[in-house]
Amino acid sequence: MTAYEFLTVERDGKLTIITINRPAVYNALHPPAHYEFDTAFNQFRDDPDQWVAIVTGAGDKAFSAGNDLNFQAEHGPQKRPTSGFAGLTHR
Repeated sequence: MTAYEFLTVERDGKLTIITINRPAVYNALHPPAHYEFDTAFNQFRDDPDQWVAIVTGAGDKAFSAGNDLNFQAEHGPQKRPTSGFAGLTHR
């Protein structure tokens, strides 16, 4: 299984649980996290034993704040994977 910096991926039977692991920024997503999501969902798609994927967020304050605007302000516009925001919106 792939090692991730910004996500954790667990498999339990036919279930995949993807947890955004950036609680310090309310699990806001920046381009590196988008690419990790793309990889995680590609692996989910390619595994016939996985039927359901659940996305959750680490910590107790937020599921996800959405786009990491601080990262964008500091680094400027960045590319996302062709699969879109969080590796999902263009699938």
